[in-house]
Amino acid sequence: MRIEALRALIAVVWLTALMWPRLLAADNVTLTASSRKPREQSPREESPRWVTHGEHKRLMGMTYREIQNILKDEGGEHGDAVDCCPTIEETTQPKGGKNRQGMYVELYRGADNVQRFYETSCRPDVLDRPCRFIDRKLFNQSRCVQKYSYSYALIKTTEKTSSTESEGVVHPTRHHKYRFTNLDYESGWALDHILVRSGCGCEVSPKPKKKRLGVKMKKGKTKLKKSKDHLLD
Repeated sequence: MRIEALRALIAVVWLTALMWPRLLAADNVTLTASSRKPREQSPREESPRWVTHGEHKRLMGMTYREIQNILKDEGGEHGDAVDCCPTIEETTQPKGGKNRQGMYVELYRGADNVQRFYETSCRPDVLDRPCRFIDRKLFNQSRCVQKYSYSYALIKTTEKTSSTESEGVVHPTRHHKYRFTNLDYESGWALDHILVRSGCGCEVSPKPKKKRLGVKMKKGKTKLKKSKDHLLD
């Protein structure tokens, strides 16, 4: 029995000596792997979609989901396109307006007839402010600007026919070729164009060029030198 126990002990010691280097190497690999800290992913290595979300968040102070909700709400059930500069449509009945020559003209108003114009204005919350959904690099350079166009209108003429018209000289407030055919020539009314609001556009302006400091200093030195030379003379 003693001989068999001694043989078993020798076998265990031999196997331990044989396997020890492998066990030690495995332990070293485990310790090395556990001691490493997970490397943080840089913004450049993020997926393009996540970068887009971050840009929108920095741009408008809203998350990507909030922006999508706005697009769904304003686009409606049919998913219509949403303006970067939203507008409001309204009907106006002005007493006068500005014609193509930049002159104020009085509009025709009868007892039962009033001229109405359909105008499209910038929404107050976006007028003269940065455009929505635009790239963050151009955000501060963009503006929602009111757009205008000209519409036909029946206006009041300031003067009657004079001798200058027969000589080929036409007063800027006279519009004979635009007069209605069913109106009398001496009625004092003519067809003209007046300025109306017609939409809201997104305009992007280039960055103003910054003058180099070295150029300014060089110009200052040149002026100083010229003044000194002038004093010496």
